[in-house]
Amino acid sequence: MKCNPKLRSPATHSTAAAVLVLSVTMMTGCAQTAQVQPQTADTRIGKLSFENGFPTEETARKLFDEMDYQRAVQAYLWGYPAVSFESIRVGTLRDLGADLTDMVIADNYADPKGRWLTANDTTIYGYTNVDLGKSGPIVVELPAGALVGIIDDFWQRSISDVGLPGPDGGKGGKYLLLPPGYKGNVPKTGFYVLQGTMNNYNVMIRGIVQEGDRNGAVQTVKRVKVYPLSERRDPKPNKFTSMSGKVMDTTPPTGMAYWERLSAFINNNPVQARDLFYMAMVKPLGIEKGKEFKPNARQRAILEEAARMGDAMGRVMLFDGPDRFRQVGEGLGIDPFPGTNWHWVFQVNPVQQTDSYGQIDERLHYTYGAIYTTPALGIMKAGPGGNYAQAFKDKNGDRLVGGKSYRLRVPANAPAEQFWSLTLYDTATRSMIQNPSNDSARSSLDKLKTNADGSIDLYFGPVASAPAGMEANWIETLPGKGFYPMMRFYTPKAGLFDGTWKLPDIEPMK
Repeated sequence: MKCNPKLRSPATHSTAAAVLVLSVTMMTGCAQTAQVQPQTADTRIGKLSFENGFPTEETARKLFDEMDYQRAVQAYLWGYPAVSFESIRVGTLRDLGADLTDMVIADNYADPKGRWLTANDTTIYGYTNVDLGKSGPIVVELPAGALVGIIDDFWQRSISDVGLPGPDGGKGGKYLLLPPGYKGNVPKTGFYVLQGTMNNYNVMIRGIVQEGDRNGAVQTVKRVKVYPLSERRDPKPNKFTSMSGKVMDTTPPTGMAYWERLSAFINNNPVQARDLFYMAMVKPLGIEKGKEFKPNARQRAILEEAARMGDAMGRVMLFDGPDRFRQVGEGLGIDPFPGTNWHWVFQVNPVQQTDSYGQIDERLHYTYGAIYTTPALGIMKAGPGGNYAQAFKDKNGDRLVGGKSYRLRVPANAPAEQFWSLTLYDTATRSMIQNPSNDSARSSLDKLKTNADGSIDLYFGPVASAPAGMEANWIETLPGKGFYPMMRFYTPKAGLFDGTWKLPDIEPMK
């Protein structure tokens, strides 16, 4: 407001007195306003100085560096799901030689030799990466059978389930994935048509092993076809490459490599409307749509520090995010078994937003530790699909460490129609713990020793810590490393949600 103490001449003595008071008050207010503007400010980045209201050259430099640093940290957190999927594409090509539309299969299950964010060893994975900008429309053709599949964009947003939870219902079918803004002809029949909003998508299929028939599940996955629509009359056979027992790394990199992958992803995909502000935030840092990423020394220093801070924040959000969600009352419900340290893995929904906000924290909590979102996972009712729980502390509230021994009692009649599995993950890599036995999981499909009441005791600890005769129920952990378990329930039953079945805390053993 512009301060102007000039007033019109009063009509009476009484109003004159009132106006005089008002005039003095206004002038005093103007004087106070002018006096309170600080010439210096003590902040977390040091003293900031202003001369006659103008920032000094040093202050301007400090504040622009701080602004770009803060924005870089937030951009790191924003970009994590996309960099993670770009890292799957890069790692698959680098370590396995599998390119776009080539299929990778865990024909002898996934195992700890490959670094994958919370993969497990109970299903036959098959996956491929596609680039609609290069191929045009892509067909994903599924045979009938026990397949559960996901098509996610590189922001890890679900565009469709396929197979048993998808519109084909396990009967087989063809899905047609169209590029963003596609104007070409679209077949009127014979396809489930999906309108893409990006060029990069990942197609992941899981073959469900039935009655121990692993080879049957492998052969079903190998009948999946992924090819350009232009080749639909005579599609070339997909190349299948095994990932079982292979050393590979699909986890997001640290440092400048993180920003290089984020820049590559941005340059290959349309910018989403929701991300325009983030694009403005990274522009002063050398990441701009349509331009090569060539940071100068100043930008590089800021980006390297922001990557360290961003990774630290991601780690905190994974391991302490559930407490944060409880405090603000958000999420899909935090605690599956009240009174324990278990919490639901899925706090983010498949589109990563609600009607009133985007799920920034929930998305980071999930994608820092895991990959893929889908409506079939995180369901909160009995039926097809799955839900997972994880814990980062034992019964006493202490962190889980590989040098100690623990027991987890899985009560009888676990609420999973298909099966349950428990996998241990390394806190540093969020991948299966790499122990000498190359085995980090147990499931109800294994031949486990069962107690008289139907419960099953699982044991975790360093070498030779399993109770005598319980080696089949034991998973080896590594001294000097933290770990955490994830419990998966496939086709959950009502007992998982109505409180009639409860998984207790992990107990430390003497």
